[in-house]
Amino acid sequence: MSDRKMSRRNFLRGALLSAAGAAAAACQPKTVIVEKTVKETVIVEGTPQVVEKEVTVVVEQAVPAGEKKDVRIQLSSWAVAEVPFDQYVREYNEMHEDIEVKLDTSRDDTKILAQIATGEVEWSGLGILTPFLVMVQWAESGMVQPMEEMINASTVEGASTLLTDMIPSVREDASYKGAVYSIPYSFENITFNWRTDYFAEVGVTEAPATWNEWYEVAKELKTWGEAEEITPTSWVAALWTDCGALICSAMEQPYDEEGLIDWMAPEAIEALKFYRKMVDEELTPPHGFDDWLPTYQRGNLASVQAQSSRGVWGQMIFGDDKVATSPIPTLEAGGGAGTVYWGNGLAVINKAPYPQEVTDFYVYALGPANTNMQKAVIRSGKTPIYNSAYDEIIENDPMFGTYKWMNTMRDDV
Repeated sequence: MSDRKMSRRNFLRGALLSAAGAAAAACQPKTVIVEKTVKETVIVEGTPQVVEKEVTVVVEQAVPAGEKKDVRIQLSSWAVAEVPFDQYVREYNEMHEDIEVKLDTSRDDTKILAQIATGEVEWSGLGILTPFLVMVQWAESGMVQPMEEMINASTVEGASTLLTDMIPSVREDASYKGAVYSIPYSFENITFNWRTDYFAEVGVTEAPATWNEWYEVAKELKTWGEAEEITPTSWVAALWTDCGALICSAMEQPYDEEGLIDWMAPEAIEALKFYRKMVDEELTPPHGFDDWLPTYQRGNLASVQAQSSRGVWGQMIFGDDKVATSPIPTLEAGGGAGTVYWGNGLAVINKAPYPQEVTDFYVYALGPANTNMQKAVIRSGKTPIYNSAYDEIIENDPMFGTYKWMNTMRDDV
């Protein structure tokens, strides 16, 4: 970038600051300075030619005194249904006379990118950022921006410990090329969720530790539950929850040099064979997963490899003493790389009108100091991302003793 451009930008900033000072009594100016490339027709030696040039565009919006900053967040509706985001929006707005946070549950990535291209963005926040699905796309397309600088600048309680309190692997999951791109409100990991009362009927009181133990108890459950049409086990019809988790449970290094699942590894082939065997012997629904959720909710499914929250769903229906959540079985006892997991996070949109303000709201709502939010996350069956939530709530609050299995999930990731 040339010195001339830098000087011009500094001049514009200085002029706008002077104008802002003069108008301070009447308004609060919001100034956006953007550079963009435009096409222009010029005459070169008598011939019209289209050339591109970079121009600096200054957009100034005068906000009348007393008008609130409109901090808008596009947020997936399923997340709003699971945890009380709307409650913390109301609380935050009541605490700040100059800010109004708004949730918009209609997602429109195309519109956001179009607005970023013009430099006139109406939203400041975006979620849910599920790293293994959208992190590269959102970061490389320029739809979201790194957050660490804004987290460090925040004066909201909990900001100073947010990144250090976060489980290290979850923080890494929320980062891309060394930069933090989201603040998760929970993480999901694939677990073995099982009906302890059904397993007890066939003499089993511990979750299967290996694939072979899983297979053997499934055969016994099939015989025991045949009259009641109880299906021994199931998956949930997603590549990462089903085969991806099986491969992670079989291999110390389940990914190749490009970061893709190593499908041709002998252990990966064994995972596919195991899946096929369970289906062929009718120990699962017809394709391994058909109608698993309503079957589970009716009490006709004895176990399912799925997100850990599904175990809590079962406890809500059947009782804490009848459903347990355990680590997934492994190919060999104690083997494998752990489990598949991912964070559920919120990001800051690139060129957002209020990046610091939306980050401050995230810290307030999702940070480690908001104990009530951490408790709401735990009750929803989602696993918290902060070590303090385990140490202070799960371990020391008697009301949360039934969630101590989440300590194992923290160890797993």
